[in-house]
Amino acid sequence: MSQREDRFRNIITSLIDGVLLVQPDLRIGQANLAIEEMFRRSRDSFAGQDIGELLPGQPQVLKILQTTIEEGRSYRDVEALGFRKINASTFPVSLTLSPFINGNNQSEGAVVLVRDLTLIKELEASTRQMDHLSSTELLTLGLAHEIRNPLGGIRASAQLLLLELSSAEHREYLEVVIGEVDRINRMVKRMMDLSRPGELQLRSINIHKVLEDILLLEKEPLADKYGRVIQDYDPSLPLIEADEDQLKQVFLNLIKNAIESLANGGEIRILTQVNSDYTVKTAEEEQPSPRIVVEISDNGGGIDDKDLDRLFTPFFSTKSRGSGLGLPISLRIVENHRGKIKVRSRKGEGTTFQVVLPVRQK
Repeated sequence: MSQREDRFRNIITSLIDGVLLVQPDLRIGQANLAIEEMFRRSRDSFAGQDIGELLPGQPQVLKILQTTIEEGRSYRDVEALGFRKINASTFPVSLTLSPFINGNNQSEGAVVLVRDLTLIKELEASTRQMDHLSSTELLTLGLAHEIRNPLGGIRASAQLLLLELSSAEHREYLEVVIGEVDRINRMVKRMMDLSRPGELQLRSINIHKVLEDILLLEKEPLADKYGRVIQDYDPSLPLIEADEDQLKQVFLNLIKNAIESLANGGEIRILTQVNSDYTVKTAEEEQPSPRIVVEISDNGGGIDDKDLDRLFTPFFSTKSRGSGLGLPISLRIVENHRGKIKVRSRKGEGTTFQVVLPVRQK
């Protein structure tokens, strides 16, 4: 191998994006190191493999690749889903396809540049979630103040009138009024929490203890549904720096939602683990901070696709008596902890909420 060829090979090896050389029969000839890490398997295992096994169920992508090889056309930003055989999962990728031309100006296949879009897609989803919050913050705060001021007067007047009435029926009506005023007042407080979350009171906490405390509180509602909880806890999970009260609010909301979604005899699974795929690097720390993951899954009715993107929108709820503030407030709390919430659901099959939190906040 000449020095020039050796240098060119080193450049390909050093790229952080994946590179595949695909033969005319759509089998893989060579792959670089980035492909190995991206698909979580050795480069040797790619040799001679049909590229359709890396991009299964996407005939439109294979058609574009075939056109590249046969007609010498190039394509950029072709979005597809890569398949990791090790855990049977998919991840978003962007493909750049170019014909591979030899010294005789003949096509010998195609060069496919593969870029992992996982982080970009997650950032886009997170931005959409936060846009739902920021666009309503000013309105929410102003509305909360305007509502809260007269509420106190209404409640005080109703209580005074209650003392003057002797009719049991009329007293019952006033007690309903006072109860509804209190309910509105609680909702207004939650609206203000959404717009102006409290400062974090950080200390080392055991996330398993937080979850156990909530399960104890929700023992009766779970029993009413004849449901059961499977706890799949990672015993090596480290303590994390967090505001315990605020995280309890997050997980209480998620577990309550899971219980309410269950049919009689349903099941909730709570999984915890350290996830090395999610790391945070700050100016103060040269080494990225690991993150923990808490997954709360149910086998309830699931959520319609059209509703998934609206779950974190303030005042949107899939429940007839829901306020539509629980998930937006939970999102704000998790974001304030430099974490993220992800959700996946399929109608009729259940829902999974994944909460990712850093071990350290500083």
